[in-house]
Amino acid sequence: RTSAEDIKALRLITAIKTPYLPDGRFDLEAYDDLVNMQIENGAKGVIVGGTTGEGQLMSWDEHIMLIGHTVNCFGGSVKVIGNTGSNSTREAIHATEQGFAVGMHAALHINPYYGKTSLEGLVSHFNSVLPMGPTIIYNVPSRTGQDIPPRVVNTVAQSPNLAGIKECVGNDRIEQYTGNGIVVWSGNDDQCHDARWSHGATGVISVTSNLVPGLMHELMFNGKNASLNAKLLPLIQWLFEEPNPIGLNTALAQLGVVRPVFRLPYVPLPLEKRVKFVELVNEIGRENFVGEKDVQVLDDDDFILVGRY
Repeated sequence: RTSAEDIKALRLITAIKTPYLPDGRFDLEAYDDLVNMQIENGAKGVIVGGTTGEGQLMSWDEHIMLIGHTVNCFGGSVKVIGNTGSNSTREAIHATEQGFAVGMHAALHINPYYGKTSLEGLVSHFNSVLPMGPTIIYNVPSRTGQDIPPRVVNTVAQSPNLAGIKECVGNDRIEQYTGNGIVVWSGNDDQCHDARWSHGATGVISVTSNLVPGLMHELMFNGKNASLNAKLLPLIQWLFEEPNPIGLNTALAQLGVVRPVFRLPYVPLPLEKRVKFVELVNEIGRENFVGEKDVQVLDDDDFILVGRY
């Protein structure tokens, strides 16, 4: 069984995309290719069914199946971290039990969103799932509507199963934790270079590494590299002009590594931004991106939007 210490050592974790067939079901062949490309380019872990992987659009059956499939196919080569968090503690407990039962190495847990709760409620929520196995807590107030303050994290850090925090508030907060010996992954690709090399972060849980895993590996492993960071920033900014994973889904479709299928409510970026992506690929170098097909600008008619799946 994986320990929290094994998870703490991971520098590059990719929040992996979930690709779809034209009817909206999972395209497991394309998914396996995506995970293989991550492993080949040095990613040490994958988040399955996170925001990027659109776990919020999955049934729990789909969710647990995809975690189990990933463990079965790739668990010997990469750490599989299942997003089993929920705004319902009951659901989070049940999903986490199932995730560990199918072999995931660690769980990712968000704080209860929309309904929210008190700080004491946050502590109780996390303490309900931490005993099950290695856990990463994910703080992204822009999505949950509530910050997880250091007081909560310092309290639940008493559990030996807390591997660390995926922190999106910024590098000052990251340094607050790393100065106290708590492991942190940057949740912001545009800040991850400085988080890693100037603020004590272990690494990054990345969206951009879906596209350029080798370059993100270099950014996290090979020391300060301001020029590479500057080279990647226009791509990162493009990816997040609309809420994630809209940009990533559009990009991977134009690279020809996934079918251009979107589960609603996500829709592709407009034409001018699709054209911009091709320009970015050419500037950074097609060889640095996943897949082997020529990048292309897809037409509106090329995309399939699925509301029932």
